[in-house]
Amino acid sequence: MARLKFGYVNCGVDPLSALEYGVLAENRGFDSLWLPDHFVDVNGDRLDPWTVLSAVAVKTKRMTLSSWVTDTQRSHPARTAQVVACLDVISHGRAILGIGAGEAMNIVPFGLPWELPRQRVARLAEAIQVIRALWASSREKPVTFSGQFYQLENAFLSQPPKQKPSPPIYVGALSSKMALQVVGQLGDGWLSWFNTADTFKKRWSIVKEAAESAGRSQRQIEPVSGIMVAFPRNARERKLALLSGKMTLLMEKTVLASLGQTPDLQLQHYQNLLVSKAKVQEIIDAAEAVPDDIVFRTMAIGGRDEVKERTEQLARAGVRHFTIVDLLAPKTVRGTLKTFSKIVNIK
Repeated sequence: MARLKFGYVNCGVDPLSALEYGVLAENRGFDSLWLPDHFVDVNGDRLDPWTVLSAVAVKTKRMTLSSWVTDTQRSHPARTAQVVACLDVISHGRAILGIGAGEAMNIVPFGLPWELPRQRVARLAEAIQVIRALWASSREKPVTFSGQFYQLENAFLSQPPKQKPSPPIYVGALSSKMALQVVGQLGDGWLSWFNTADTFKKRWSIVKEAAESAGRSQRQIEPVSGIMVAFPRNARERKLALLSGKMTLLMEKTVLASLGQTPDLQLQHYQNLLVSKAKVQEIIDAAEAVPDDIVFRTMAIGGRDEVKERTEQLARAGVRHFTIVDLLAPKTVRGTLKTFSKIVNIK
């Protein structure tokens, strides 16, 4: 079995802190760094990932660097291809493009069209094809492309990426069968966000089937899953970690449903959620309906035993690359990176 990889997702911090924590993650032995690509989020994401990742790139030497995830509505694939190509050069070949179908919170308030799920997934698949074509383009070899969403005529990028044939593309997909099929058909990796072992196996089977139908091997696709972690130092932090965990479960309700929890809630799924002060308070209030034991069954809150248990469960299900999300960030990030790295012996 290949060595398990561990990455860190830098959520809810300002750009300078994200730079500091990114460098610290490499110093602690982490394999990868992932930054959300949002204007807004429930937990206050605020930074542009590619700007910060470029800053991290010049201060690190080993980690791979990726967005989690860039959508196809706010950035034309030509722009995305150019940004990632530049990061790949700056980082000496360590860039990954994390890409997905987008979230309403970053689209609707800014006057951009929020398409139907089938359209967003089709746009995602087409954008991936355009990005790869542009990475392979040159003045001598321009690209012409006629699709449903994108039209190119003798287009090329002057800046190629360093990695050949191109940087890997990891596709973000939660539970949508259409999106999971895109992973299998076109992805170099699957960013599954948050799963139990059972939900991961069911979703991974869809990815594998789609890969086989496209004439690909599942070995060409790296499955990545998040682990929500917290090492509370007192009762207050334990309570906050539980609240953060419950809010995550409410926004990814398919995991709750898989565990037999179907609270009568009117909350929208994460993709369709619009963020406001009132909406965040609604999620906080609704969190009371989620039992504490469900959080402990799905997340690593406590210490060594909890981390080992979650990691081993998901590794047996097929996960090969773990990304940790600190439920108590940003106040505990330094301690969490140190503690987690010691538990899994990555430093």
